[in-house]
Amino acid sequence: MLGWSPEMFWKATAAEFEMTVEGLSGNVRGRPFISREEVRRIAAEHGVRPSLKANPNAKVIGGGA
Repeated sequence: MLGWSPEMFWKATAAEFEMTVEGLSGNVRGRPFISREEVRRIAAEHGVRPSLKANPNAKVIGGGA
């Protein structure tokens, strides 16, 4: 239905997936996936954590990188 390769599907973020589904359904909300206020609330609740991408042992699922 999406027309994505398995690699593209597994590399997509939740926001990219949601925007794609909205576009295909014709139900585009035209607002961000998550508000800045919600990001601030989550950050305050959970604190700052290092990005998983910065971990030298991180592995990409479904990719050759």
